[in-house]
This record gives sequence, structure tokens and C-alpha cells, in this order.
Amino acid sequence: MADAVKRAWLTIDDAPTEDFMRRVDELDARGIRAIWFCLGELLERYPDQAAYAVRKGHILGNHSYNHPAFSKLSLDEAREQIERTERLIDDIYRRAGVPRPVRLFRFPYLDDGGDEKRDGLQSLLRGMGFEPAGFPGITYAWWKRQGHHERIDVACTYDTWDWKLQEGAGILPELLARMDEREPEHGRGLNEAPGSNEVVMMHAWIPFDAFRLLLDKLLTKPLRFEPPIHLSVRIRPVDQADLGIVHPFQCEYLERESAEAWLRRVEAHAGLYLAAFAGDDLAGIVYGHPSRHRDDAADLKGIAVNLDHRKPYARRGIGSRLLRAFERACRERGFRRIVTGSADDPGVEAFYRSNGYRPVGIVAKDAAGRELAREVPASGEAESADARKEALRRETNAAETLLIFEKKPD
Repeated sequence: MADAVKRAWLTIDDAPTEDFMRRVDELDARGIRAIWFCLGELLERYPDQAAYAVRKGHILGNHSYNHPAFSKLSLDEAREQIERTERLIDDIYRRAGVPRPVRLFRFPYLDDGGDEKRDGLQSLLRGMGFEPAGFPGITYAWWKRQGHHERIDVACTYDTWDWKLQEGAGILPELLARMDEREPEHGRGLNEAPGSNEVVMMHAWIPFDAFRLLLDKLLTKPLRFEPPIHLSVRIRPVDQADLGIVHPFQCEYLERESAEAWLRRVEAHAGLYLAAFAGDDLAGIVYGHPSRHRDDAADLKGIAVNLDHRKPYARRGIGSRLLRAFERACRERGFRRIVTGSADDPGVEAFYRSNGYRPVGIVAKDAAGRELAREVPASGEAESADARKEALRRETNAAETLLIFEKKPD
């Protein structure tokens, strides 16, 4: 394997197959755990094989029931394709005795509905509880230009073109040679190191020998295939039994309060206090409550992740996943907007902006935390709010100036 200077994640479509366990073992022998995007009709045929992958630490995603082109479906037909497969995946996880960590979806043929249906399908996926994969470090300009960084469905940065093996094994040398090309802005950037991290796409049905040869070739590239640790972290509502682990974490990272006050908070706002767990390890928390000023709003009061860089999930997008989980909880309870105050920290402000929050207010405070001034930015644009924030700091001689952010959960 070449010097590992880029992180990569392997995604494999059209699973499971009759020889699925053999393919899972082949990946495990190479230290690779994949995300397998499954067809419902194949899950019905090979449920035990799929459960085997789950027990081995791989992740199953939804790839529709029978691989239609979604641009040709109505929204009702799309929903049926997805829901039918969701029920099967949930059953596989129950069969495996493993909590399902995340709901991921990839369109067959990468057909996201096109201009006419894309927005409707994205809203459908979001409303069904699917999450963006949130792979960190994807920096290709074309990736952002095409909007993949904002979409719910899982795209790829490198398509192995292994689907062309339908034409016969004679095309395999061309596929292997293509991996050596250097066209990073045309989806062929495996060799650009340092450079963008990679999401690689293969297919589960290709001949096994070709499967092995493609994997071997990928492992000669400057890639370090990582398990999707950030997706294996499970997010759930906190309950009072979590006092011993969650309360100390909140007091360390966010606000201090007594155990009695914490228990009252959890009881009063059930479902709006969430925690992310990696096994028994607490990876992060987020909590809030209904706004005291608006009936249609919720206040996000705190979000924090475990900052121990030695943890395998450190800096793997757990904060964004917690934020999305909180947004879903708010949407389910009928809240139409979420409001939160940011720390006086450009990094925290960038985190909220990258997750779709916009500045709607600025507050200046003195060293004792007393409010000195409050105003609404003239524009929602980041540059305008930032400039006015610093101006207000100078005008009031504030110890800190905070941006108030708002988002309308989809």
C-alpha cells in the first residue's frame, strides 16, 4: 500500500449477493469496512448474508427496492421503493442483533431526479429520516459545484466504472488503467496527494476475481481506507438513567448544573436532549427546549462533542449529525424554526453556517455576562453580520459579542 495521505471510504452498490459473505471476508482481510447500498429484492433473497455483514461492522444503506431510475418515478412511487427497502434493512439489523446506526440512501444510476424532481426527492429523503453521509475532507470544486455537499443522498468522488464489466471481462484492464489517470476535476483524482479525500464506488455483483483485482489496485494508491466510524455512532434521546455519564459531560463541556436540575431538564423536555454513543462511549450531546418567546420555535441551548483526539470518531462529523438529529426532533414536534446563540468563536460560527444556520441577531456582553446591546444585522450575509459584530464590540467595549443563528428545519 502506498503512503496513506488521503482518507477514503468504500461504498458498494447492488448488495447483497449469493457470495456476499465471501466478499465481506475479502474486505475484512484487507482491513476495509464498507457501506453496502442494498436492493430490497436482494435483501429478501439473501437476508442471512446481509446480517453477516452487519455483525462484521459494515453498514447497510438503501438503494431502492428494484433499481429504477428515480427521474421516471412519481414521489409516491419513490417513497414506496424506499419504504419497502427500509423495512427490510430494519429487519436485517434486528436479525443481526445490532442497533441500526444511520439511514443512508444512494440513488440507482446516481439518478437524483434531475432538475425537475431533485428538490422533491431531497425533501422526501430528509422527511424519512435519512442523513447525509458527511464524509469529511471532500474538497473537489466540482463536488461543491454540483451540490453534493448539501444533499441527503450519497454520491461518490470516484466511480470505478466496474459496472462496465457487464460488457465482459475484457474491459477490466481499461478499468485498472483508468485508476492511474490524473484528472481530479473530472472524477479521477485518486493519485492527487495531498488532495481531496475520496468516496469510492464499486458494485457487489461483479465477478469475484475482478472484485479482488480492483481492490488490490485501489490499495496501491495514496489512500487510507477508513471504517465509517462517524456513521457507526448511534444517536438517541437521553433519559434519566443516563445521569451518571451525560450529566458530567455536560458540566465539563457546556453548562454546569446540579444533578437534580439536569433530571428536571430531561423530564421536562423529553426528546430534545440527545446523545451520541460509540458503543458505551459518550461521543457528544445536544439539547434544547421550546422557545419562551415564540410558540413555533425551539431554542438550541448546547451542543458539544468529545474532544479527545485519540478517539476513533474524533473530528468525524459527530457534531453535524447531532445537529441534524436535533432538527428532526424539533420538526417532529411541530417547531418551524430553531434559534441558538453561538460562542464568540469563528470556528463555532463557521460550524453553524456550514449546517445551514444564518445570523439573525448580535448581542454584546460585558465580562460579567450582562447584555450591553442587541441588534439585528442589516443583512443575512455572513460578511455583513461579521463586520457589524466587530463594530458593535468596539462601540460597546464588550468582553464578547455573540451571533444569534436561526434555521428553519426542512
